[in-house]
Amino acid sequence: MPLPRDPTLIYTDKAEVARAPVLKMVFRRANDSLMIVGPRAVEDEEWRELLMKLREEFRMSAVCTAPYKGNDLGRKMGIVEAATLLQRDAPVLGVHPDLVVFTGSRTDVTDRVLQGLRHARPDLVKVSLNPEYCPSADYSLPTVKRDQFLQELKALVGI
Repeated sequence: MPLPRDPTLIYTDKAEVARAPVLKMVFRRANDSLMIVGPRAVEDEEWRELLMKLREEFRMSAVCTAPYKGNDLGRKMGIVEAATLLQRDAPVLGVHPDLVVFTGSRTDVTDRVLQGLRHARPDLVKVSLNPEYCPSADYSLPTVKRDQFLQELKALVGI
């Protein structure tokens, strides 16, 4: 499958296209992982439920960047605020994450944040769990339709 062309890409290396088995290994290897949940994931009930199961299975801390009632998806925090804390290697929710998972945000926003993190924190493993490929992450799912994307999330959770 050819990778989509991204006119904003400023780095020569791109994200590894990863599926559920590889992502499971990456998640298990992390000591302190952080999930940043955006508005698209909050609005889609099935996506949101799968993320809550994924968070429980891999013991991830979570930050929700969208208005959401409840704290199932973590503390409310803006994506820029979370990115600034990550770039400065400051604790986010009391931990110094070694893995950050972006899901549910717009692709251009996710890409910009990941470009900044790639420059400021090369030691941080960055994963994009969106239906669109994100070249600035270390690992990203390929561009797929919503149904295939949810199947990948189900495979990650083990459903």
